[in-house]
Amino acid sequence: MKKLLVFILVLTVLLSFAGCGKKDSATSGKADKKITVGVVQTNANESDWRTANTKSFNDAFKEAGFEIKMVFGEGDHAKQISQAQQLIQEEVDYLVVLGLQSAGWEDVAKSAKEAGIPFIMADRKLDLSEDLYTAMVCSDFEAEGNKAVDWLKKQALADYKIVVLGGDTGSSAQLGRSKAIEDGAAANGWSIVFNQNMKGWDETLAKQAVADLIAGGTGFTVIYAENDNMARGACDAMDAAGITYGKDGDVKVISFDANKWALEKVLAGQFNLDVECNPLHGPRIVKLIKQLEAGETIEKNAYVEEEMFDCATITKEIVDARPY
Repeated sequence: MKKLLVFILVLTVLLSFAGCGKKDSATSGKADKKITVGVVQTNANESDWRTANTKSFNDAFKEAGFEIKMVFGEGDHAKQISQAQQLIQEEVDYLVVLGLQSAGWEDVAKSAKEAGIPFIMADRKLDLSEDLYTAMVCSDFEAEGNKAVDWLKKQALADYKIVVLGGDTGSSAQLGRSKAIEDGAAANGWSIVFNQNMKGWDETLAKQAVADLIAGGTGFTVIYAENDNMARGACDAMDAAGITYGKDGDVKVISFDANKWALEKVLAGQFNLDVECNPLHGPRIVKLIKQLEAGETIEKNAYVEEEMFDCATITKEIVDARPY
């Protein structure tokens, strides 16, 4: 009987060790599992800014050891919605959305919440109540536009005739930057002689629009282009028509994004002003996810810090230091 009791005791201890080993193995397996992040991007080749933005995600996630599932909407809002829902079905650990349009994301956010998947807005703020998303890391596009408006007011032009080359209709970038110049024009008595959005923030469309204005005899003194590529297209149209612009020209050129090549144009006096929209969101999102994994309290709504660059004050050192 004593032998039987000893045998049972030894067996109990052995089973206890076996159980502990299984628990440790399971815990280790979970720790070794790669974090999978679904990223709903806008377009693959929309602009130089977008290329830098995509590269930032890929580089930062690779360095962090995350698995990235990136999909591209290619100008189609409905496609982005479908792609996001598919990533939720695939049970990604985090869902990062860069929406082509601000509205229409409620069902996706609700699905992610029900699935226990943190929903993170990046680049562009979406029209969602705070209970439907985990965090936001975005640019303040209206603030960017207001910087340009304040600068433009200080130029004290004899005549303000403004051409507004907007971005994709309904995107938060277009809405914010357009609102700023429209409000600024109304408040200061300026005239907006052309205000049209360019699908895909397209350089060729912007060039054609300005060429058509020139051919039709519409005079203007300011180009307000909502990204660098469209500003370059506008300048190409003015070059072809013999219209001077920039630091020593008849037309002021305002641009947004501040890609390195565009800052070279600011330095050369071809663009008068370029307002930064920082595309390097990858490291910020990685930091945020690591904080969430560690159970830390995060900043729910974060706007990135951004500068502006004036042809009167920019230096070669600033341009050379630009990482994108």
